Amino acid sequence: MTDQQHRHLVLVARFPSPGTCKTRLIPRLGEEGACAFSLAALTDMLHLFATIPVHKTLLYTPITAGPAVASFLETESLQSSWEIQPQVPAADLGRRLRAALEHVQGLTPNNEWSSGSVTFVGMDCFDLCSSRIQQSMSLVFPTQAHMLPARDGGYVLLTVPLGSNGTVFDRIAWSCDRTASLQIIRLAEAGVSCLLGEMLDDVDNPEDLERLWKARKHKLNQYPRTIKYLETVMKCGTEKHGSHTS
Repeated sequence: MTDQQHRHLVLVARFPSPGTCKTRLIPRLGEEGACAFSLAALTDMLHLFATIPVHKTLLYTPITAGPAVASFLETESLQSSWEIQPQVPAADLGRRLRAALEHVQGLTPNNEWSSGSVTFVGMDCFDLCSSRIQQSMSLVFPTQAHMLPARDGGYVLLTVPLGSNGTVFDRIAWSCDRTASLQIIRLAEAGVSCLLGEMLDDVDNPEDLERLWKARKHKLNQYPRTIKYLETVMKCGTEKHGSHTS
């Protein structure tokens, strides 16, 4: 196996359905709109990262979405590019990431872990591109991880050595302004330093959506479905906002 085959990309995603995804965007987009936005974003990312020459896993939730996920990938002609794997049914995201790490470790003999890495990304950062992900993978070795932090205190990308202990995802407060700092501490406790890259934006709330809309000209080539969807809901500005909150 080549070094690239020892590298893994895990896209962590909630398969979109109305009322269950991007709920903080519902006041701006409505339940159906938040779902449409999420599906467009997920589709763009799956296509954008499909050509990265590493093993790729779509780590989805809920577990009952399996048939829908498989059908979706087939419709998009992506079934040969992505393995699909359900997130374990645990409330804590750390437990789910730990299980995902253990899953990809099981795909490579442990005597070959020293040259491998696992990159975790979500589906709400529109500053990510294939080159950023591949650069992150190149910066990681058995005692060093790499993180792209988010402005809200979380992170949008984390690449860890393939041989990392699953405890690196334990005891982390998720979706708060301490998430990234706690993740760095847990890595250090496992003997892994963390190299920090550029701080990036993600889209969690209506203000983030407005920022993405303003940057749309720079995002269109990589995220065409997402931007084209936003064109249907953002042009009317306050008037469109009011139609969803009245």
